[in-house]
Amino acid sequence: MGGTDRAGLRTRTSHAKAGTRHTSAVTGPMRTCVGCRVTDSRSALLRVVAGGAGDLVLDLRRCLPGRGAWLHPTGECFDLAVRRRAFGRALRVSGPLDTSAVAEWVAAHEQITASIQRNRP
Repeated sequence: MGGTDRAGLRTRTSHAKAGTRHTSAVTGPMRTCVGCRVTDSRSALLRVVAGGAGDLVLDLRRCLPGRGAWLHPTGECFDLAVRRRAFGRALRVSGPLDTSAVAEWVAAHEQITASIQRNRP
């Protein structure tokens, strides 16, 4: 059941019926990483908010007030977000942002994750 309507616009088709969209087994809120622009579950992403002094604040409990930016906790996504200046756009902040706290947390998280994976049999 595809096709177009009178105005030439595609008619809405359920993705489940069409079978054209990959559906994730994860249900719940989905967010987009500001670094790689991939949509993922909220639990897989790190939330960052703008602090009052122009710095980024980690929101590990995902409950701080204000506009948030979501990021995969990897160095690649962090570097992409910094290079693309995505934090300022996502948080609607004009001016430079201090990303050092997030960079330190991401580096520490990657080290912990790598050491856990090395210790697995």
